[in-house]
Amino acid sequence: MTETSQAGNPADLFRIDGRTHLVLGAGSGIGAEVSATIVALGGQVLCLDTNGEAVTEVAARLRMPHLVADATTEDGIAAAQAKVRSEFGELDGVVDIIGRMLPAEISDYGLDQWDADFDINLKHAILAGSRLAPQLPDGASMVFVSSVAGNHGSLVSPGYGPTKAALEVWVKQLAARYGRRGIRVNAVAPGLFLSPRMSARLDRDPAAAKLAEWPLLGRFGRPEEVAATIAFLLSPAAGYITASTIPVEGGGLSQDSTGLDSMNSNRD
Repeated sequence: MTETSQAGNPADLFRIDGRTHLVLGAGSGIGAEVSATIVALGGQVLCLDTNGEAVTEVAARLRMPHLVADATTEDGIAAAQAKVRSEFGELDGVVDIIGRMLPAEISDYGLDQWDADFDINLKHAILAGSRLAPQLPDGASMVFVSSVAGNHGSLVSPGYGPTKAALEVWVKQLAARYGRRGIRVNAVAPGLFLSPRMSARLDRDPAAAKLAEWPLLGRFGRPEEVAATIAFLLSPAAGYITASTIPVEGGGLSQDSTGLDSMNSNRD
């Protein structure tokens, strides 16, 4: 079968005018930035977060509805579904930002911490995929936020990388299940960026600024750069991208792993 071209104004491919979205974890950082980006590109957004004060402020600034709920629970997802029906009728896209690193030493790491890591970093993704995806219309899009930690081991947070690796496989499973309906499911994997937590760390420990030297671009990423990649994946411009994880990490994953380059570096 020959596919017909939908070419028109190329700029329109990056617009999401009139499309409705649910952002899980919209109260700060990437969640707040992607909510603002969606609205700037013509879309609508329901902002969800457990932090009532933060999500209310974000939604008020964007003049969009909000919901205070815990997306890691069945009740929280059910509340989101009810709010979507009352505000929009149906969804055209879901963005799941939720996640957190729990620092620990491997020698002290136990099953309770393992369970906590998976509760915080994966339950919401499982519920979003199993409860929300079946109700999405044909042609909808879902984007989850993973991490470069899903590609390597971490001595800082032993459970974080495994949860993100599992998330990326879950994304592929959802994409396989709903691809025939034109529903695209992808993830982005940020590296070091100026999240609220990183900014707070820099305030406490100025020496942490040296971490910015690791990516090939020689700087931290910005939340709006991650948000822009997510918005792209929601848009028609990404219409043939699914089951993928896009790294947004300034080239950090392409850094020399042998150490030889650093011994013979002539970089500016």
